[in-house]
Amino acid sequence: MFSGYAVYLADRIVCMLRDHPKSPHDNGVWLVLSETVNPADAALRREFPSLRPIELLGQKISHWLLLPSDSPAFEEEALHACDRLLHHDSRFGRVPKSRR
Repeated sequence: MFSGYAVYLADRIVCMLRDHPKSPHDNGVWLVLSETVNPADAALRREFPSLRPIELLGQKISHWLLLPSDSPAFEEEALHACDRLLHHDSRFGRVPKSRR
């Protein structure tokens, strides 16, 4: 999936891990926001200051956001995201639509 590894909790995709030499500016943890979360939510931005749109996806997909691996706070923010995911934070994850 886009040169990365998708992570699921039950039937919900919650994030993707990407480290690829092509388009390295999009390397890091790609978080998937739930249907009810606004990608521009100020509280989410305060909690994850380096969170930004994924350039590879353009303007088409706004519910995937990146914690960039080149951010000075990457490890701290990535660990915090993992903690939130393990606590089933309702802001993250979607059930993928069937391709059929």
